[in-house]
Amino acid sequence: KISALAKSCGTCPMAGTLSVAMAYCFHSRLALLALASALSSWPEAHAGPATSWADGLDGDDECAVDPSSESGGACALNALQMRRSKVNSHATESVSAQHAALLRASGWSVARRCNGSELHELAFAVRQRGLESLRAAVAELTDPASPKYRQWLSHAEVRTIVENQENARGAKAALLSSHPGISIVHESEEGEVVSAQAPIAVWEQLLSTEFHEYAHGERRETVRRAADYMLPDNLNPFVDAVLGAVDFEAIRPKSIPGVPSSQEMSSSDHQFGFATFKDLAETKGGVVSPKLLQRTYGLPPPADRGSAMALEDAAPWQVVFGTLGQYWSPSDRATFERQFSIPEDNYVRQMHGELEGNSKSGDAECRSDPNNCAEANLDVQYMMGVSPWAKIGYWYTPEAKASGMAAFLNDFMATFVNADKCPDVISISYGMPEVSVTKMAWMLFELSAMKLTARGVTLLAASGDDGAASFLARKKLNGETCWFVPLIGLQVVWPASSEWVTSVGATMGAEIGKPEVACASNESIYLEDGGDLPLITTGGGFASKSKRPSWQAGHHNETGRGMPDLSVAGHAYAIVIGQRWLSVDGTSAAAPAVAGMVSLINARLLAAGKPSVGFLNALLYQNATADVFRDITIGNNKCAALGAPCCGGYDAEQGWDAVTGLGVPNFPKLQELFLSLG
Repeated sequence: KISALAKSCGTCPMAGTLSVAMAYCFHSRLALLALASALSSWPEAHAGPATSWADGLDGDDECAVDPSSESGGACALNALQMRRSKVNSHATESVSAQHAALLRASGWSVARRCNGSELHELAFAVRQRGLESLRAAVAELTDPASPKYRQWLSHAEVRTIVENQENARGAKAALLSSHPGISIVHESEEGEVVSAQAPIAVWEQLLSTEFHEYAHGERRETVRRAADYMLPDNLNPFVDAVLGAVDFEAIRPKSIPGVPSSQEMSSSDHQFGFATFKDLAETKGGVVSPKLLQRTYGLPPPADRGSAMALEDAAPWQVVFGTLGQYWSPSDRATFERQFSIPEDNYVRQMHGELEGNSKSGDAECRSDPNNCAEANLDVQYMMGVSPWAKIGYWYTPEAKASGMAAFLNDFMATFVNADKCPDVISISYGMPEVSVTKMAWMLFELSAMKLTARGVTLLAASGDDGAASFLARKKLNGETCWFVPLIGLQVVWPASSEWVTSVGATMGAEIGKPEVACASNESIYLEDGGDLPLITTGGGFASKSKRPSWQAGHHNETGRGMPDLSVAGHAYAIVIGQRWLSVDGTSAAAPAVAGMVSLINARLLAAGKPSVGFLNALLYQNATADVFRDITIGNNKCAALGAPCCGGYDAEQGWDAVTGLGVPNFPKLQELFLSLG
């Protein structure tokens, strides 16, 4: 059917000039043929007529009509509109053809049919109660015009709104009564998720599917997954979706651009970075440091030890998220702090529900393989560099392998959402293309983020380092680049695309004292001024899973949530790894820096007896003035990192744009804005 659709492109009429129409059809046909080739050995869906994306073209779907007709040709090839029909009320989900092709391009392949006796764990998303009531409450709490603005709720108050134990009990009873081989292994405290284990044969019978083992050749990992599933009658009233069935772990790049690999480090003559910060700065010609961020955005210097200001600054609690085997180095952090006169009194702790433990830190790992520490060290050093006195936690979730997204979401709920005490700010420097986020993963994160928003937690995430196409732009299929764009369009990065997250983009120029422009791997504007080409391109675009929020009305006309929301410097950050100085790029540098700014504002608010900052976006968009933001109007995000293919994107322009958002903040004015409110 894919091949047939590709052939039909030869006659599809398009609006505009004939040459444009022919070019669109040509590239769409190539992409569909490439997709057909990529799926040649991928298992087909088995859960019925609602699971096959090609079968799911509705009769009244504008893309399902005759491509030669006047109304149908314009999008006969637009795979964004090839959606499954909902022929019954049962929850169904499948690996879409587009996602399957992306997985193959990323290195996954089918290894074998699973043995029916193999045990496998699935997580069931329990149908939630009180969601509309929670959304209504959060809308009031986050609306600057509401009398309840920032009157954050307690954990107990949120729990009362969305109490879900009845449905959780129903889901457990339905599972246990379905087959004697099913056992309950975990249940989230507030009834969001019930996890169960059973032999593969049991799950195949219960969910009307087949499980295969998929292998990733490069990483030597395997997972058991199905092409689709359909919930049975007894589970359908209590369950919305399943994790561990069709979800794969994040499609991701291997390392931070520019950081040497373990293979490079094993070379006896390889020496990365510089011995001192001075050597790095003189060689680079300009780097970002905590002191440069202070000058650029009007941040205060660290308060003196023992001062009243230092005591105020110690009140907020800020957290960075880590995964993918990332360690942070205590000795590297100390070297960084001494260089920039940052108090060394504070320290980072691994999190297990509260600030305790120290298990994901290590100096040896950073010396042997800088990539094991690049992201963690960057996040810790700059969150602490901006807000050095605030309590800081390092929340680590083990690398998702066989557990897929379930480990991340369960840990997120247990550590923050279902805890009586939660941090004021959480910064996430990781993400994945939105197309690869399953229904259940998206639902559970949105629920969790909304609960945290109700409690006054600020969530920030990096907007991505590969422009508007995500790091799929660095993946080839059958030797072709940008092959996915005609099929799924440009891709925003999740969870930065969530409605409840503040998405942070990156600029360049500040590191050499020049006006900031969008950070992009193809931006050569400052090459003659001593600058260099960045290794990354700031991410941005429009979500397909999250609709445009009310607070973005008037800022763009797209139907999806636009990102990023704001930006700060993201090029040439000076960091210490393995006691060596080097510079790195990334929106993953910008996000923790902004998180540190929020902690500074929280310190002033708490000292004044006012509520924490909490959800940023509504107030930011209502106050997108020249006083609060400096607009960025130069640059684009059309090319991926490392000068990879330019698959398309957006231009920076006056006002909000999908490159740098509202612009870069004027910190004193931003802080003044929050302090002026109740």
